[in-house]
Amino acid sequence: MATNELRKRANWQTISGAKALKSEDIFHYSLQNALDAVYPGQFTVDKHPKDFSDIYSTYELPQEDLDAIYNVNMYNPDGSLRYKWGITMDFAIRNRFNGKVLFGEIKRQDGWIETTEPAAGRGNAHERSAKYFTPGLMRIIREKSHLSEEILPFWLVIVGDITRDPRRNREIAYWFQGYESNFYMWRDTTDIGALLDFFENNLLPYLL
Repeated sequence: MATNELRKRANWQTISGAKALKSEDIFHYSLQNALDAVYPGQFTVDKHPKDFSDIYSTYELPQEDLDAIYNVNMYNPDGSLRYKWGITMDFAIRNRFNGKVLFGEIKRQDGWIETTEPAAGRGNAHERSAKYFTPGLMRIIREKSHLSEEILPFWLVIVGDITRDPRRNREIAYWFQGYESNFYMWRDTTDIGALLDFFENNLLPYLL
């Protein structure tokens, strides 16, 4: 049953002072503020976590592939990585008490709405997020998250006109069938309460 405690106990005077920030910064600031109010000292909302920053560069290719490509020396003489290739997600919501983590992305994109043409929705920011469905990334993110397999180990928060685009809404909903809690169309980024309610009622239980 929804309680909406995050909304009720957030420090709205403090949060309202941050509304001039970019939506990505409002997200981090507001979520951390609300979690601190309800669960003091338990959660950290990290920006640009480095958990997966070298997963590509440390992945060992078969020798036959190494023989066929431009095979650079990946390591310095002291054994440290010379190159770091991986992914950096936009945020990680960490429960410091039990080690559970929800990773995520905030994607902004234009879209087709009343005042634009269908071509306005041709961007591909949302499509780039689809890489998290690939077997390799899904495995490593799930291992790190320690979350139940009832949900995906990542949360996609979408902002901009794409959130009202009739084509893109259908497309993204189709991708997330069965995992509707793992994406959120933040259509009105001034409505921070709605964001907090969605997180609390759909995702927070898996972090506790």
